[in-house]
Amino acid sequence: MTSEEKPSGYNGHAYFTIDDIAAMLPGPARLMPEVGNRWWKVYYAAKEGNWPLAEFETKEVEELIDMSMITRPKYAEWMEPFIKDDLGAVKAAIKKQDWAEFEEVYQQAVKNANDYHKAADKPLLQWKLPEYPPPDMDLTPLKES
Repeated sequence: MTSEEKPSGYNGHAYFTIDDIAAMLPGPARLMPEVGNRWWKVYYAAKEGNWPLAEFETKEVEELIDMSMITRPKYAEWMEPFIKDDLGAVKAAIKKQDWAEFEEVYQQAVKNANDYHKAADKPLLQWKLPEYPPPDMDLTPLKES
């Protein structure tokens, strides 16, 4: 292979180089709306006492933030402490199934996330918990059969 040739793959319609694929990877602009959607579900699942779903959605939030740090490492200085401290506290409250503690640390995590947005020179991005549960999922706990 010459230096001009780059490995490529074919998707059935076009050939893509590794650089093409890297350019298509989603950054925070595409990932954070999904983070917000799942973060919304974390709250209302916990409120319903569906701790397994709250735990699942929290893991999904963490994975999305991890992906954001890979594609935009300049934000890691704010995302890493959010994962360690804020999500860590939320996970601990979920594990204890303690609603009062959960609500306190969740609200603090929202405040901290919005403060991280300001610190990252994105002050317009201020997330707010909707006043109603997500309509696309049944958040009540599964009944034992």
